[in-house]
Amino acid sequence: MLAVRLGFLVAGWWVMMAGVAEGDQNYTLPVAYVGLKYQLVWQGLEKDFVFKTFDDGRTGFLPAVVRKIAYLRKEREEDYQQFLTPAVVARGRQYLQEHWAELAKAREIYGVAPEVIVAILTVETNLGNITGKYSVFNVFASLAVMDKPEVMAEAGVSPELMPRLEKKAAWAQRELRIFLKYCREHRLDPHQFFGSWAGAMGYAQFLPSSLANCGQDGDRDGRVDLFSHSDAIVSIANYLRKSGFRLENRHSWGRAVHAYNHSEAYVETVLTLAAWY
Repeated sequence: MLAVRLGFLVAGWWVMMAGVAEGDQNYTLPVAYVGLKYQLVWQGLEKDFVFKTFDDGRTGFLPAVVRKIAYLRKEREEDYQQFLTPAVVARGRQYLQEHWAELAKAREIYGVAPEVIVAILTVETNLGNITGKYSVFNVFASLAVMDKPEVMAEAGVSPELMPRLEKKAAWAQRELRIFLKYCREHRLDPHQFFGSWAGAMGYAQFLPSSLANCGQDGDRDGRVDLFSHSDAIVSIANYLRKSGFRLENRHSWGRAVHAYNHSEAYVETVLTLAAWY
Protein backbone atom coordinates (compact mmCIF):
# COMPACT_ATOMS: atom_id res chain seq x y z
CA MET A 1 0.00 0.00 0.00
CA LEU A 2 1.46 3.32 -1.06
CA ALA A 3 1.69 6.09 1.47
CA VAL A 4 -1.06 8.66 1.39
CA ARG A 5 -0.46 12.37 1.80
CA LEU A 6 -3.20 13.93 3.84
CA GLY A 7 -4.25 17.47 3.21
CA PHE A 8 -7.56 18.49 4.67
CA LEU A 9 -9.14 21.42 2.91
CA VAL A 10 -12.71 22.15 3.81
CA ALA A 11 -14.57 23.09 0.65
CA GLY A 12 -18.35 23.29 0.81
CA TRP A 13 -19.78 19.95 1.95
CA TRP A 14 -16.62 17.99 1.24
CA VAL A 15 -13.23 17.45 2.79
CA MET A 16 -10.72 17.09 -0.03
CA MET A 17 -8.17 14.36 0.52
CA ALA A 18 -5.33 14.04 -1.99
CA GLY A 19 -3.79 10.62 -1.90
CA VAL A 20 -3.21 7.26 -3.42
CA ALA A 21 -6.09 4.85 -3.31
CA GLU A 22 -7.25 2.17 -5.75
CA GLY A 23 -6.07 3.17 -9.20
CA ASP A 24 -3.86 6.01 -7.83
CA GLN A 25 -6.78 8.41 -7.95
CA ASN A 26 -7.65 11.42 -5.87
CA TYR A 27 -10.80 11.01 -3.87
CA THR A 28 -12.96 12.95 -1.46
CA LEU A 29 -14.31 12.20 1.97
CA PRO A 30 -17.75 13.55 2.82
CA VAL A 31 -18.09 15.85 5.79
CA ALA A 32 -20.81 13.42 6.90
CA TYR A 33 -17.98 11.19 8.10
CA VAL A 34 -17.41 13.67 10.93
CA GLY A 35 -20.89 13.13 12.29
CA LEU A 36 -20.58 9.39 11.72
CA LYS A 37 -17.46 9.24 13.86
CA TYR A 38 -19.13 10.97 16.77
CA GLN A 39 -22.24 8.80 16.38
CA LEU A 40 -20.12 5.66 16.65
CA VAL A 41 -18.42 7.02 19.77
CA TRP A 42 -21.79 7.93 21.28
CA GLN A 43 -22.88 4.36 20.64
CA GLY A 44 -20.05 3.06 22.79
CA LEU A 45 -16.94 2.68 20.65
CA GLU A 46 -13.63 3.99 21.94
CA LYS A 47 -13.05 7.50 20.60
CA ASP A 48 -9.31 7.18 19.94
CA PHE A 49 -9.81 3.95 18.00
CA VAL A 50 -12.64 5.36 15.89
CA PHE A 51 -10.84 8.59 15.07
CA LYS A 52 -7.58 6.80 14.30
CA THR A 53 -9.38 4.46 11.91
CA PHE A 54 -11.15 7.27 10.05
CA ASP A 55 -7.99 9.42 9.95
CA ASP A 56 -6.01 6.60 8.37
CA GLY A 57 -4.85 7.37 4.83
CA ARG A 58 -6.59 4.24 3.57
CA THR A 59 -10.02 5.64 4.42
CA GLY A 60 -12.04 6.36 1.33
CA PHE A 61 -15.52 7.07 0.03
CA LEU A 62 -17.08 4.71 -2.54
CA PRO A 63 -19.83 6.47 -4.53
CA ALA A 64 -20.13 3.53 -6.94
CA VAL A 65 -21.02 1.24 -4.02
CA VAL A 66 -23.60 3.74 -2.80
CA ARG A 67 -25.22 3.79 -6.25
CA LYS A 68 -25.17 0.00 -6.53
CA ILE A 69 -26.91 -0.49 -3.18
CA ALA A 70 -29.36 2.34 -3.85
CA TYR A 71 -30.50 0.87 -7.17
CA LEU A 72 -30.05 -2.82 -6.37
CA ARG A 73 -32.56 -4.97 -8.20
CA LYS A 74 -34.04 -8.30 -7.20
CA GLU A 75 -31.90 -11.29 -8.13
CA ARG A 76 -33.03 -13.49 -11.00
CA GLU A 77 -32.46 -17.12 -11.92
CA GLU A 78 -30.22 -16.05 -14.80
CA ASP A 79 -27.79 -14.54 -12.29
CA TYR A 80 -26.95 -18.02 -11.05
CA GLN A 81 -26.86 -20.07 -14.26
CA GLN A 82 -23.06 -19.88 -14.30
CA PHE A 83 -22.94 -22.22 -11.30
CA LEU A 84 -25.10 -24.96 -12.78
CA THR A 85 -22.44 -26.51 -15.01
CA PRO A 86 -20.55 -29.83 -15.01
CA ALA A 87 -17.24 -28.03 -14.37
CA VAL A 88 -18.58 -26.32 -11.24
CA VAL A 89 -20.05 -29.58 -9.97
CA ALA A 90 -16.74 -31.35 -10.52
CA ARG A 91 -14.89 -28.73 -8.47
CA GLY A 92 -17.47 -29.00 -5.71
CA ARG A 93 -17.10 -32.77 -5.54
CA GLN A 94 -13.33 -32.42 -5.37
CA TYR A 95 -13.69 -29.88 -2.55
CA LEU A 96 -15.91 -32.35 -0.69
CA GLN A 97 -13.17 -34.95 -0.83
CA GLU A 98 -10.33 -32.58 0.08
CA HIS A 99 -12.14 -31.09 3.09
CA TRP A 100 -14.17 -34.08 4.17
CA ALA A 101 -12.72 -34.12 7.70
CA GLU A 102 -13.86 -30.55 8.42
CA LEU A 103 -17.21 -31.08 6.69
CA ALA A 104 -17.89 -34.31 8.56
CA LYS A 105 -17.12 -32.55 11.84
CA ALA A 106 -19.53 -29.76 10.95
CA ARG A 107 -22.24 -32.33 10.22
CA GLU A 108 -21.58 -34.10 13.52
CA ILE A 109 -21.59 -30.95 15.65
CA TYR A 110 -24.20 -28.81 13.90
CA GLY A 111 -26.28 -31.33 11.98
CA VAL A 112 -25.78 -29.62 8.62
CA ALA A 113 -25.33 -31.45 5.33
CA PRO A 114 -21.77 -31.07 3.97
CA GLU A 115 -23.13 -30.74 0.42
CA VAL A 116 -25.11 -27.63 1.38
CA ILE A 117 -22.05 -26.03 2.96
CA VAL A 118 -19.98 -26.69 -0.15
CA ALA A 119 -22.77 -25.36 -2.37
CA ILE A 120 -22.84 -22.11 -0.40
CA LEU A 121 -19.06 -21.78 -0.62
CA THR A 122 -19.33 -22.41 -4.36
CA VAL A 123 -21.87 -19.69 -4.98
CA GLU A 124 -20.40 -17.18 -2.53
CA THR A 125 -16.70 -17.26 -3.45
CA ASN A 126 -15.99 -20.05 -5.93
CA LEU A 127 -14.83 -22.21 -3.01
CA GLY A 128 -12.71 -19.44 -1.53
CA ASN A 129 -11.06 -18.28 -4.76
CA ILE A 130 -12.95 -15.00 -5.24
CA THR A 131 -13.49 -13.10 -1.98
CA GLY A 132 -13.78 -9.49 -3.16
CA LYS A 133 -11.55 -6.46 -3.56
CA TYR A 134 -13.45 -3.77 -1.65
CA SER A 135 -12.31 -2.39 1.69
CA VAL A 136 -14.92 -3.61 4.18
CA PHE A 137 -14.46 -0.52 6.31
CA ASN A 138 -14.85 1.85 3.37
CA VAL A 139 -17.94 0.03 2.13
CA PHE A 140 -19.82 0.36 5.41
CA ALA A 141 -18.58 3.89 6.09
CA SER A 142 -19.80 4.98 2.65
CA LEU A 143 -23.17 3.28 3.03
CA ALA A 144 -23.66 4.58 6.58
CA VAL A 145 -23.94 8.13 5.21
CA MET A 146 -25.74 7.32 1.95
CA ASP A 147 -28.89 9.14 3.10
CA LYS A 148 -27.11 12.47 3.54
CA PRO A 149 -27.95 15.08 0.84
CA GLU A 150 -24.34 15.83 -0.09
CA VAL A 151 -23.56 12.12 -0.39
CA MET A 152 -26.63 11.53 -2.54
CA ALA A 153 -25.57 14.39 -4.80
CA GLU A 154 -22.01 13.11 -5.12
CA ALA A 155 -23.19 9.56 -5.88
CA GLY A 156 -25.96 10.70 -8.21
CA VAL A 157 -28.76 9.06 -6.23
CA SER A 158 -32.35 10.23 -6.61
CA PRO A 159 -34.05 11.79 -3.55
CA GLU A 160 -37.08 9.64 -4.41
CA LEU A 161 -35.17 6.71 -2.92
CA MET A 162 -34.92 8.35 0.51
CA PRO A 163 -36.91 5.67 2.43
CA ARG A 164 -34.60 2.96 1.08
CA LEU A 165 -31.50 5.09 1.66
CA GLU A 166 -32.43 5.74 5.28
CA LYS A 167 -33.08 2.04 5.89
CA LYS A 168 -29.83 0.93 4.28
CA ALA A 169 -27.81 3.67 6.00
CA ALA A 170 -29.08 2.55 9.41
CA TRP A 171 -28.23 -1.06 8.52
CA ALA A 172 -24.73 -0.09 7.36
CA GLN A 173 -24.07 1.92 10.50
CA ARG A 174 -25.00 -1.08 12.65
CA GLU A 175 -22.71 -3.33 10.62
CA LEU A 176 -19.90 -0.77 10.80
CA ARG A 177 -20.28 -0.50 14.58
CA ILE A 178 -20.18 -4.30 14.97
CA PHE A 179 -17.21 -4.53 12.62
CA LEU A 180 -15.19 -1.89 14.48
CA LYS A 181 -16.09 -3.38 17.85
CA TYR A 182 -14.94 -6.80 16.66
CA CYS A 183 -11.67 -5.40 15.30
CA ARG A 184 -10.99 -3.50 18.51
CA GLU A 185 -11.68 -6.49 20.74
CA HIS A 186 -9.41 -8.73 18.68
CA ARG A 187 -6.75 -6.08 18.02
CA LEU A 188 -7.25 -6.21 14.27
CA ASP A 189 -6.66 -3.47 11.72
CA PRO A 190 -10.06 -2.56 10.24
CA HIS A 191 -8.39 -1.60 6.98
CA GLN A 192 -6.89 -5.04 6.41
CA PHE A 193 -10.19 -6.67 5.42
CA PHE A 194 -11.41 -6.79 1.85
CA GLY A 195 -14.64 -8.30 0.59
CA SER A 196 -17.60 -7.76 -1.70
CA TRP A 197 -19.16 -4.45 -2.69
CA ALA A 198 -21.83 -5.20 -0.06
CA GLY A 199 -19.28 -5.59 2.74
CA ALA A 200 -19.39 -9.40 2.97
CA MET A 201 -16.03 -11.00 3.68
CA GLY A 202 -14.15 -14.26 3.76
CA TYR A 203 -14.83 -17.57 2.06
CA ALA A 204 -18.30 -17.61 3.63
CA GLN A 205 -19.02 -13.96 2.73
CA PHE A 206 -20.22 -13.09 6.22
CA LEU A 207 -21.38 -9.65 7.20
CA PRO A 208 -19.85 -8.36 10.46
CA SER A 209 -23.03 -9.24 12.36
CA SER A 210 -22.87 -12.81 11.06
CA LEU A 211 -19.21 -13.03 12.02
CA ALA A 212 -19.95 -11.80 15.54
CA ASN A 213 -22.97 -14.07 15.99
CA CYS A 214 -21.95 -17.22 14.13
CA GLY A 215 -18.20 -17.15 13.53
CA GLN A 216 -16.48 -20.31 14.79
CA ASP A 217 -12.88 -21.39 15.29
CA GLY A 218 -12.81 -24.60 13.28
CA ASP A 219 -9.10 -25.34 13.51
CA ARG A 220 -8.86 -24.30 17.16
CA ASP A 221 -6.00 -21.87 16.67
CA GLY A 222 -7.61 -19.37 19.03
CA ARG A 223 -9.16 -17.07 16.44
CA VAL A 224 -11.95 -16.98 13.87
CA ASP A 225 -10.50 -16.52 10.41
CA LEU A 226 -13.10 -16.50 7.65
CA PHE A 227 -10.27 -16.77 5.15
CA SER A 228 -9.60 -20.25 6.52
CA HIS A 229 -11.49 -23.23 5.11
CA SER A 230 -11.84 -24.86 8.51
CA ASP A 231 -13.30 -21.75 10.12
CA ALA A 232 -15.51 -20.90 7.14
CA ILE A 233 -17.01 -24.40 7.04
CA VAL A 234 -18.02 -24.56 10.71
CA SER A 235 -19.14 -20.92 10.69
CA ILE A 236 -21.55 -21.61 7.82
CA ALA A 237 -22.75 -24.74 9.62
CA ASN A 238 -23.35 -22.73 12.79
CA TYR A 239 -25.24 -20.05 10.86
CA LEU A 240 -27.49 -22.59 9.17
CA ARG A 241 -28.15 -24.43 12.42
CA LYS A 242 -29.16 -21.19 14.12
CA SER A 243 -31.41 -20.49 11.14
CA GLY A 244 -33.33 -23.73 11.66
CA PHE A 245 -31.45 -26.22 9.50
CA ARG A 246 -32.26 -29.78 10.54
CA LEU A 247 -30.51 -32.62 8.75
CA GLU A 248 -33.47 -34.98 9.05
CA ASN A 249 -36.00 -32.39 7.84
CA ARG A 250 -35.47 -31.48 4.18
CA HIS A 251 -38.11 -28.74 4.36
CA SER A 252 -35.90 -26.87 6.82
CA TRP A 253 -32.99 -26.70 4.40
CA GLY A 254 -34.53 -24.12 2.11
CA ARG A 255 -35.66 -21.91 4.98
CA ALA A 256 -32.18 -21.93 6.52
CA VAL A 257 -30.46 -21.15 3.22
CA HIS A 258 -32.97 -18.37 2.61
CA ALA A 259 -31.86 -16.82 5.91
CA TYR A 260 -28.32 -16.82 4.53
CA ASN A 261 -29.42 -14.96 1.40
CA HIS A 262 -32.98 -13.68 0.97
CA SER A 263 -33.19 -14.72 -2.66
CA GLU A 264 -35.28 -17.55 -4.03
CA ALA A 265 -32.93 -17.89 -6.99
CA TYR A 266 -30.00 -18.23 -4.58
CA VAL A 267 -31.77 -20.88 -2.51
CA GLU A 268 -32.73 -22.90 -5.57
CA THR A 269 -29.17 -22.79 -6.89
CA VAL A 270 -27.61 -23.86 -3.59
CA LEU A 271 -30.02 -26.75 -3.11
CA THR A 272 -29.60 -27.88 -6.71
CA LEU A 273 -25.83 -27.93 -6.39
CA ALA A 274 -26.08 -29.75 -3.07
CA ALA A 275 -28.20 -32.45 -4.72
CA TRP A 276 -25.72 -32.81 -7.58
CA TYR A 277 -22.75 -33.06 -5.21
